[in-house]
Amino acid sequence: MPNLDLKKVAVPPSSPKHSRHGRYLDFQKAKATRRFWWRMSWSAVFLIAASLFTTQSMLASDQQALTQNYESTSVVQGIRLNNLARYNALPVEQPNEKVQILAEYLKEKNSPLAAYAGELARLPNWKLLVGIANAESNLCKKTDRNNCWGIGPGGPWTFGEITESLYYANYLLSKFGKLGMDKPESLVRTYVGWHNPNWVNAIRDVFYELQERGLQ
Repeated sequence: MPNLDLKKVAVPPSSPKHSRHGRYLDFQKAKATRRFWWRMSWSAVFLIAASLFTTQSMLASDQQALTQNYESTSVVQGIRLNNLARYNALPVEQPNEKVQILAEYLKEKNSPLAAYAGELARLPNWKLLVGIANAESNLCKKTDRNNCWGIGPGGPWTFGEITESLYYANYLLSKFGKLGMDKPESLVRTYVGWHNPNWVNAIRDVFYELQERGLQ
């Protein structure tokens, strides 16, 4: 006789043979849809948060830049007024041999500073100012900020005119000079931030050329 013992086999809902296979597919689709929108929602949240953070950082950076510019401008104006009061009795175009030799030297170098030879010649740090201008901006030929002396920090500042940066640079050199930093070798680490021999040599080259013209 044939064996009539039949065993029940469990059919999972994922099988097409299951009577509720259609409902199973609908459930899986709904589940996938919910998961998709859940991920999209959190992606949108993260994107908005990142955008807000970036915007806030940019605003903070702009505010800091404006504050720094205001502070630097205030300092420059103070130095400028002090120098104008100090040298008010000395005309810019005062005819003397020193001014003439310096102006000729700067003209030969095609330097915009030639127009400020009178200003330079009457400043106590004039020789170092010319040397640093050579090291920082090739005698003011490589700057679009009226900043021939690479005055920072945080990158070169922008000045309204060259005389403003000139007065400020002279103020800094006078300040450093009181601390014993009155030569390129002793000044380089503080001014540049590291020992740059090219910077020192660029200044020494100017010193030598000026000495050859009789300017000590």
